[in-house]
Amino acid sequence: MRFNRFYINQRIDRKVSISDETLIHQWRNVFRMKDGDEIVIFDDSGFEYRARFLELGKNKAELQILEKVKNEIVPKREVVLYQSLIKKDNFEWIVQKGTELGVSEFVPIISERSEKKALNMDRLNIIAKEASEQSGRAQLPKIHEPKKLSELLENFNGNGIAFDSSGKNFQFSIPNFQSISNISIFIGPEGGWTEHELKLFKSKNIPIVSLGNMTLRAETAAIAVASILLL
Repeated sequence: MRFNRFYINQRIDRKVSISDETLIHQWRNVFRMKDGDEIVIFDDSGFEYRARFLELGKNKAELQILEKVKNEIVPKREVVLYQSLIKKDNFEWIVQKGTELGVSEFVPIISERSEKKALNMDRLNIIAKEASEQSGRAQLPKIHEPKKLSELLENFNGNGIAFDSSGKNFQFSIPNFQSISNISIFIGPEGGWTEHELKLFKSKNIPIVSLGNMTLRAETAAIAVASILLL
């Protein structure tokens, strides 16, 4: 039997007391749960727990842990997505789908052609939490505060690839990517990277590659690349 999954932002022991109003509302009024019902909860530890409601009141819930299991849904590699800021709805969609695919971290980039300079971080974290619950992953992705590309690249020394229509074909440029255990991908804004930004990537020896001849929207490129690397 498959149980609904919920992230719990606290340590899980044999018995768990919950006072989170949002969770209690969701359990009581959305899922119509009651005493004796079972759910699965997880706490970002890599484990998940089958639990039964001992009490589900208006302001408090008491859960008894029935089973602790190591979650085996682990991405095949660690992918950090450096995504230029784009329209709010499209950026939120990237976080949702990227979380479902297994992206480990999201790093918003303020690039020279970014359409906006700020994000609602609380909303993004809620989207990532709900996508983690839905997809079965046991650990939430980390979402960083936006930073300028030049600042991010100052201390960057990992495995990185930047996507731009001017680059060489990804398939032939990074032939050994299947053996890489962690990789950072840089996706530009609508309109692409500027010449100055492309020079910054080259100065850090970050290959510039493309996904082919089609012109993709920023959000499409981000999810396409994440799918290639994680699926």
